[in-house]
Amino acid sequence: MSLDILKKELEAALLITDWSPSTAELKEIARRLKAFKGEPSKANIANVVLEVVGSYEAMALEGVDNSDLTTLLLLATKTASSDD
Repeated sequence: MSLDILKKELEAALLITDWSPSTAELKEIARRLKAFKGEPSKANIANVVLEVVGSYEAMALEGVDNSDLTTLLLLATKTASSDD
């Protein structure tokens, strides 16, 4: 999977409206998500992104469906694996 796809999936899952992650930052996000232990949640994914890129701009909505976060973790795993 390409880093562009990972970036778009992160934007969709976290409702990111403005950010400019570098290639190295996207690879680090993918690496951390691949190594993530525990239940995937929007908050957990957001924390990983925030730790790597610092601040980003996102929309806040109530009742957001988090079912796609498992898919996001799988995509990140594929990205990290293809970089090895």
